[in-house]
Amino acid sequence: MAERDNDWTKPFIAAMHRNAAERTPLVVQAVGTGPAERLLDVGGGSAAYSIAFAKANEKLHATVLDLPPVLPLAQGHINAAGLAGRVETRAGDLRRDPLGKGFTLVLVSAICHMLSPEENQDLLRRCFEALAPQGRVVIQDFILEPDKTAPRHAALFAVNMLVGTEAGSTYSHEEYSAWMRGAGFEEVRHLRLPGPSGLMMGRRP
Repeated sequence: MAERDNDWTKPFIAAMHRNAAERTPLVVQAVGTGPAERLLDVGGGSAAYSIAFAKANEKLHATVLDLPPVLPLAQGHINAAGLAGRVETRAGDLRRDPLGKGFTLVLVSAICHMLSPEENQDLLRRCFEALAPQGRVVIQDFILEPDKTAPRHAALFAVNMLVGTEAGSTYSHEEYSAWMRGAGFEEVRHLRLPGPSGLMMGRRP
């Protein structure tokens, strides 16, 4: 992001918002929400998922964590949805900054494929620390089968990450499970959804 100006960031976030808007109903239905949910949307971009969760639960409050150039774009979508009182933005780098404390739900959507295995393990440890007891983490991403040749779209996307990131890739549900359990999560499971991506879910004891 430091090497890219608003001429790149604005259309990129707009495209991600359109893509996310198509999947938010599936994700919200699959994840569900508790009666007084505190959501942390890690690398939340346009805030599409935070907005969808807030619309599904009038008691939910969400924090969108992302880099400073992204936040005005997210705030525009939040304001347009009439949710400025329940969805806030916070500047931070998900690779290194503290994530906060006391959240009941942490969402990591379309992030892990940009990171190395070591970075993902570190991020999940910090997600664990950000959760209240019995809080949940939800990862949405391309999730490969054990031999990493399927789903085909997810396997091919690894090539895109090889070219476009320093160490990103697509990962199998076994890898995600190992990272999540290593971070301390229990009840780890893989939930397949229609379309190219799926969910990994776990709970802090």
